[in-house]
Amino acid sequence: MSPLTSLWISWLFTSTWPIAGQSGVNSISPVLFAWISAFLGALYFVPWAYRNTAWKKFARRDIIINLAGLGLFGSALPVVLFFFALQYTTPANAAILAQSEIVYSIILSTLVLRERLGAAQLTGTLMVLSGTILVAFNERFSPRWTGDLIVICTPWMYQVSHIYAKKLPADCPPEFIAAARTFYGTLFLTPLMLFSLFSPGFKFFITPGSVSAMLYWGLILAGFNNVLWYKAIRNMELSKASAIILSYPAMTTFLSWVLGRETLHGYQLAGLSISMAGAYWVTMLAKSSAKK
Repeated sequence: MSPLTSLWISWLFTSTWPIAGQSGVNSISPVLFAWISAFLGALYFVPWAYRNTAWKKFARRDIIINLAGLGLFGSALPVVLFFFALQYTTPANAAILAQSEIVYSIILSTLVLRERLGAAQLTGTLMVLSGTILVAFNERFSPRWTGDLIVICTPWMYQVSHIYAKKLPADCPPEFIAAARTFYGTLFLTPLMLFSLFSPGFKFFITPGSVSAMLYWGLILAGFNNVLWYKAIRNMELSKASAIILSYPAMTTFLSWVLGRETLHGYQLAGLSISMAGAYWVTMLAKSSAKK
């Protein structure tokens, strides 16, 4: 499977996270839901770790900082914050506003990874970002704004975790990186989860929807989907991969509308159209780079 194929399959799964996340936080406190998701994700990789005797590698001194950074900034803090945000905003809004990650991607990829950003890629990236600005402007001062602001201020953590992943040595396959992310994410979330058990707003209701959301988030999104993502970014530029995958709100918005979660507005559709055009542009640039 090529990096671009892995990326677009990951794009499809990623588009479902706001819907599955909102289904979970309707019945389960955000911190507990995040912990359960990370824990199930870690269980997903147990057979692989056992077959490949990877247990000792999780504590290898030369990479343990990178692995811990993956867990903290990839599976712990941002997931909790996104789940809190979904208590206020809608899945489509969360997905569209999460595109602000592209700004952090450009900055960190240029400063840390020394990736060169051409004029064509910058144009496509700005098209993706424009959809975020359009939605954020129209939602200002609405009841959703609390969740929207949390979403906008969170995605930089994912980019930091991706940089930790890019800096891992070549003997770390995508499966190992994804497994370490869930393992360390569970460790960091455990004390927060225990503290949340005694918080005033704690809730934990077992329903078909909450069980489905936990299993889907843990096994599919934290498990299988992360492997696809790391197969992509380990073999292509992070800024290009981020620009492409951050067009997923088009699918999120469509699914949210089909499921009756929300009514679509003209400004949302306009922003999504521009974002998808920018993502397609960057995809063509990535294909050209792969051929070279």
